[in-house]
Amino acid sequence: MKIEHYDYGSEIKSLNVHLAPVEKLKSTLPYPHRHDFYQIVWVTRGTGCHIIDSVKYEVRQNSLFFMAPGQIHDFTLSEDTLGHTISFSPEFFAFRVHNRHSLIDIPIYSLENLNNALYLDDMQAESFRQIMDAIIEEYTAEKTGHEDVIWSYLRIFLMKMSRIAVPPAIADLSSRNLLLSRRFKSALEKNFGNINETAEYAKLLKVTERALNEATRQALGLTAAQLIRERIMLEAKRLLLHTDIGVAEIADRLGFEDPAYFSRCFKKHTTRSPIEFRQSLATLNF
Repeated sequence: MKIEHYDYGSEIKSLNVHLAPVEKLKSTLPYPHRHDFYQIVWVTRGTGCHIIDSVKYEVRQNSLFFMAPGQIHDFTLSEDTLGHTISFSPEFFAFRVHNRHSLIDIPIYSLENLNNALYLDDMQAESFRQIMDAIIEEYTAEKTGHEDVIWSYLRIFLMKMSRIAVPPAIADLSSRNLLLSRRFKSALEKNFGNINETAEYAKLLKVTERALNEATRQALGLTAAQLIRERIMLEAKRLLLHTDIGVAEIADRLGFEDPAYFSRCFKKHTTRSPIEFRQSLATLNF
């Protein structure tokens, strides 16, 4: 079965956050597929099934699903299905957190280690509905600072999700790969810049490099080295946005001995040099 790597492209209203009704997405997206952003799917009415990383979840009224970048999912939904989806990039949160260590406290990282599906009771659903309505209002109106307001509401939404989520049961090989990839992502979040080699993470996690790469490829569609590089580049973007420190110091903080090599890697990743990237953000308000 072919797995599409999907990008909303022209459907995206913002590069960092996108809202759409479930009934629109179920008829326009290729399934199964994976994407490079986080996604929340809240089904408020309807039935069906939602397969995420080979795990089949029932879809029913007030089902809430959370997916991290790289996860493969597939929908089968009844015709009367209604609901909401929120898709957001890793940068949407990282660019609004000034302290690197505060990133660990963002609920998306705890949710990555929990079950992909939540089933809300009526009281929980009403609480989430109020937040979702506020997010939709801000997203639709596009008033000054609307992305910052959405960020705040979304953080509350995710925090409430993390409070009621539970760890998944680990059974078959694909589930063990998923667990290992999540352990790796957690270790990466705590150690990037200090540990930048796959072999060192494999040693830290007490697995072979081959096992680690197999797990991340199966679960997230990327090798461990690619995930390390993406996380380092995300941090580089954050430092370029929120600080005025020089490129050489940023390179040093992120474990690059040669600033020129760091600049080449950054440009390969973003198509712009660090200086050009910083200048392009000068007119944005975060």
